Amino acid sequence: MGNFPNLRFPGFEGEWEINRFQEVVKINQGLQIPISDRLVSPRDDAYFYITNEFLKDNSEKKYFIKNPPLSVLCNKEDILMTRTGNTGKVVTGVEGAFHNNFFKVSYPKNIIKGFLYNFLKLPSIQNQISKLAGTSTIPDLNHSDFYRIKFSYPELEEQKKIAEFVSFLDSRIQTQKKIIEGLSLQKISIIKKLFENKIKFKTDIKTQNWERKKLAEISEEHLNKNPNNKYNEVFSVAKHKGVINQIEHLGRSFSAKEILHYKLVHPGDLVYTKSPTSDFPFGIIKQNRTGRIGVVSPLYCVFTPKTYALGYLLHEYFNSAVNTFNYLNPLVQKGAKNTMNINNETFLNGASILLPMNEVEQEKIYKFLLSIDKKINLENELLTQYENQKKYLLQNLFV
Repeated sequence: MGNFPNLRFPGFEGEWEINRFQEVVKINQGLQIPISDRLVSPRDDAYFYITNEFLKDNSEKKYFIKNPPLSVLCNKEDILMTRTGNTGKVVTGVEGAFHNNFFKVSYPKNIIKGFLYNFLKLPSIQNQISKLAGTSTIPDLNHSDFYRIKFSYPELEEQKKIAEFVSFLDSRIQTQKKIIEGLSLQKISIIKKLFENKIKFKTDIKTQNWERKKLAEISEEHLNKNPNNKYNEVFSVAKHKGVINQIEHLGRSFSAKEILHYKLVHPGDLVYTKSPTSDFPFGIIKQNRTGRIGVVSPLYCVFTPKTYALGYLLHEYFNSAVNTFNYLNPLVQKGAKNTMNINNETFLNGASILLPMNEVEQEKIYKFLLSIDKKINLENELLTQYENQKKYLLQNLFV
């Protein structure tokens, strides 16, 4: 069987070359600089110091160093790859001096950067790198193991064609992400203005002022259990996905075999988890928007708002980490092992929230926000299609 990819652009033929990395590329390891020798502000005589911190989203930690050796300098055309910790992470387009957690992968003139970059990111190659790095507490990839990896590549023009096409797919995915981000920011801005009473929705009835209400005044806790295990769908409650099937969210169910004592959650109900997650140290509050009846842990608080639309608004209000913190912080007592003590009655009788009590206005706001959510969902589905398309093509355009 020849060394060919499953998919090929017209006009290209012949087998691809196959060599170990040792015969094609060269790697340099970075330099570890003590924290005491790092600068935290840029200077004309200093270089940006590329550490694992650089790989974190929105990291504000930046370091700079003076007089690094030439062997650890890189420019935007170079390819860096982490060799320890989060081994195999591939980055490019950055200038500076790199930490010894990184390899710089230098390539000859008969190799296109974009082709090599995407080859290193292939799931099959990432799996190889992960196995070679080992399963110790801190995985570590050494030079000799990296050089053993087999590298298949075509002639220069075919490499160029593949690299350009993958770049086009990446550009389309990034554009789609920006569309989704724009819609999400627009929605956040609208909700903020709604709860600041800066946006009004007209109704046939004379406009009523919003009123401050406690959750206990506009909703009712229910303790409905699951007789005879009638409902067998167990829900998780996630920061971004909200109420979701536990197996779909976590890959398997973590519930007990008998779920008679689990609490029922009807469509429109709200669930307070009482368990911390990132940005939400006192737990999250989400509406069941699945359209299905399921069950949740008996530790959670489940409550039913007067209207589905009002529950929709409360869900959006508590999507804000700031709003949730401000509401829960005065109510929650931290235990000895950082456990949280808050009973359901205390939770439902926290600070009053400014809300529309006119049900016609509630419905109008709900339908407006729902239309934005549907648009975001459609754009997310399109993004998933693009990402699946790229995944398929990468699996078949490379050997």
